Amino acid sequence: MSSDARAYGDPDTRRRILFATWEAIEEVGADIRLRDVAERARVSRQAVYLHFGDRANLLLALVEFMPETLGFPKLLAHVFAAESGVEMLRRAVVLHSTYNAKIDSVARVLEAAQYQDTALGAAWRDRMTRSRAAHRMIVQRIAEEGRLTDGWTVEDAGDLFYTVTMQSPWRELTCELGWSPKQYARRMTKLLLDSFVTESQA
Repeated sequence: MSSDARAYGDPDTRRRILFATWEAIEEVGADIRLRDVAERARVSRQAVYLHFGDRANLLLALVEFMPETLGFPKLLAHVFAAESGVEMLRRAVVLHSTYNAKIDSVARVLEAAQYQDTALGAAWRDRMTRSRAAHRMIVQRIAEEGRLTDGWTVEDAGDLFYTVTMQSPWRELTCELGWSPKQYARRMTKLLLDSFVTESQA
């Protein structure tokens, strides 16, 4: 029995393939081939097919794999453990300032591929929908504490928060215009607080 045959269904092999895909995307971008992924993971191309079926399913699996690998659930829990809505917002922006950089190479590929593959597009939009909901939850907390500026609804302020911290604006500000993570966090926090958060009445 070959080493690949023993590996089929093996979680360690699956992780190796996913890490290899991640590395390949970071190096060559969207033009990754399953053959190259297999070589990096030190498995046969057939093993990649048996674990994931095709390139689209491999990318779908990567969407779920990356947050867990990067500890995103724990990072997000830290945001929502804050004592106030404003502190939640501050922590969320700091998280964006560092986490976006870790996923950007893959995000670029997924953003482009979503228009060519229905399932991949649905998975990416689901990720965006969950992100939008999380941003609205933070604004909801700000509103409950009486800090939401008059004229703003939770929905509108949440959508602004979600949109300005997405990958594309982050990418333009940091990769193209040279903002450091600290500058991004400080300036984006100020923008959001100035936009829809009132001064504390305490």
